Amino acid sequence: MKDRRLPPAMLLVAAVGALLGACGGGSSATQSFTDPDRYTKIDVPVDWKVYAGSDLDCITATPFVVEAEGVELPVVSRFVFDGSPSPSTDNLLGPVSEADFPIGSSVVRRISPELRDFMSRYLLAEVVVDYHSAEQADEILKQDLEIADGYEGVQLMLAYRDAETSTDAGVFLISLTDPEVTKLYQVAVGCSLECFNTHAEVITGVVDSWLVNTRE
Repeated sequence: MKDRRLPPAMLLVAAVGALLGACGGGSSATQSFTDPDRYTKIDVPVDWKVYAGSDLDCITATPFVVEAEGVELPVVSRFVFDGSPSPSTDNLLGPVSEADFPIGSSVVRRISPELRDFMSRYLLAEVVVDYHSAEQADEILKQDLEIADGYEGVQLMLAYRDAETSTDAGVFLISLTDPEVTKLYQVAVGCSLECFNTHAEVITGVVDSWLVNTRE
């Protein structure tokens, strides 16, 4: 049996998560961004770079878009952002778990009729971060969400050990379906665990600012 005890770094992010649950917050100087299809809107710090449209033509693997086995959820709309001091789409090509600055994405994916009955809370998280197979993982915050007009899903703050890189990482995400379960809306921001601990308040503010257009 694997040892499920978490290293001190993961315990630290757990403490940060508890604090943020009480007070929230984020950067006071922000820029708003709405995707071209007007599915979602988000506020990110003014010194973060947002990538959309042709910026992403060369990016095939969007951060926090997991292709679970036997589950195809094609991307309908996306934009990506990062807090790097040297903005570049090259920042999006490496593992998020090794990034020393926050990386995030807001993505809308199509749900086929065959998959609608299988969209569980478990799967909603799994197709954003495949943490259930991680050697170590700690769900710092996990809540069911229900917003206006029948949109519902899950909110999760997570510390985990990336199975591919063997590095510790942190991520905060929201994953929702529309009332007809035809679309999946997801936002996630994360980076290495050290980075996540450093920027936890800003990351939480960014994710908390995310809005879904429920009046399509």
